[in-house]
Amino acid sequence: MNILEKVKQLPQKSGVYLFKDQTGNIIYIGKAISLRNRVSSYFNKSYVHSAKVSQMIGRIYDIEYITTASEMEALLLESNLVKKNRPHFNTQLKDDKSYPYIQITTKDSFPAIHLIRKNRKIRDKKARYFGPFIDVEITRKAVKKLREIFKLRNCSQRKFNYRNTCLDYQIGLCSAPCAGKIGQDDYSKNVKECCLLLSGQHNILLKRLKEEMKIASQLMLYERAAKLRDTISMIEKVISQEKISRYYRRKQNFYLTEKKNHNSLIKALQDLQRYLELKVVPLNIEAFDISNIHGQISVGSLVAFKSGIPDKKKYRHFKIKDVKGINDFAMMREVIYRRFRDSKLKKENLPDLVLLDGGKGQLNITLGALQELDVQLELASLAKREEELFRPGKKEPILLPRNSEVFFLIQRIRDEAHRFAISYHKKLRSKLIRNSVIDFIPGIGEKRKKQLLSKFKSIEHIRKAEIRELKEIPGIGEKTACKIKDILEVRYDFEVQ
Repeated sequence: MNILEKVKQLPQKSGVYLFKDQTGNIIYIGKAISLRNRVSSYFNKSYVHSAKVSQMIGRIYDIEYITTASEMEALLLESNLVKKNRPHFNTQLKDDKSYPYIQITTKDSFPAIHLIRKNRKIRDKKARYFGPFIDVEITRKAVKKLREIFKLRNCSQRKFNYRNTCLDYQIGLCSAPCAGKIGQDDYSKNVKECCLLLSGQHNILLKRLKEEMKIASQLMLYERAAKLRDTISMIEKVISQEKISRYYRRKQNFYLTEKKNHNSLIKALQDLQRYLELKVVPLNIEAFDISNIHGQISVGSLVAFKSGIPDKKKYRHFKIKDVKGINDFAMMREVIYRRFRDSKLKKENLPDLVLLDGGKGQLNITLGALQELDVQLELASLAKREEELFRPGKKEPILLPRNSEVFFLIQRIRDEAHRFAISYHKKLRSKLIRNSVIDFIPGIGEKRKKQLLSKFKSIEHIRKAEIRELKEIPGIGEKTACKIKDILEVRYDFEVQ
């Protein structure tokens, strides 16, 4: 799929898009209200782009995206991803500016609560941080409400003293630990409850506040009830933002883990290019395998890998049509011929590397099939015994370093091709067994067999049919119907297992 086709498939949702170059590195990260509309604007010929943007567009090889529930969430996710990945073409979000956090200075005897912008200059490991939050104004109001509820101080440690109460105490925003108005145990309890609330464990607190609001309303203390209502509303907004923040931190961490694995795979593919002396990094690999038992029910499989990751949309099965008996070389030739004859007709993009399960025999016969089709591809075959790779024109096998990423990658690709072929083989074998069970029933000839299958469509349906339904078939009486039921119940279950 080319870039323009991928753009057409982007959703009309808000989110973050990531442009990647041919090696899989992220070169730009952006946000959008509509992913499809925003990304398609880069490829609109009527748009006049700056020299820098034009240079970036020329390097786009792949596009990834992450959808979000709103534009504000996309803004937050974009900021975090840019700071972590620092793409070459992003310039606005690489500085120290960040979204607000709530800080609890747990290293102090009487911890303070602050609204801060956590950057590289602030790395107090003894403090606790909650966030980042999206809206700084809502977060600032939330901190004030938290202080009203828990009476935590907001002053710096330098201004903290044990003599005088300040204005915050007078207006109900602080419990004045500096003047001894509250003991350390009670203050610590308030700090703990505040941290629990910010960590999402808020049900107990909200329940208590709602009960207080109800009582105040019943006592006609409407001003008190209104304040409690506002407090509950603000806390719920804080909780909502914290949930969003936690969700996107998890999403970000997952993406960064995937990126680390992706970089490892790209390195393995670069090593594979070097060992096999390929012209390009084999980002798109197709692997083929043959499966048969004594020449019966022979099948072939094709699995595709993109940047070292299975691309299951391109997986294919081949039921061998032209080869009879045991001839793995001829079967491989048939599969390769059918695969790349079709691609030539459809003008598909060809893989960077074709990997065959087998040795020199499979390699040579595949080479012959491709020459007949006038298709040029990079080929390699993998012999199972010594894990040797063979290349056209090379007499000696290539041995990849054991316990290396490139060695494990080749094994994974080969094993996936084998697994996919075996699964198809088992499916066909089970189908053949089920359809042959009826042959073991005495008194049922070819005509009756056709009538049964025509009426009930499958052996499974025949097995589940009632005696009276079986007797509706001309020539099948009570005795024969009972035999059919008895044999299918026993033999069918045994064969399928």
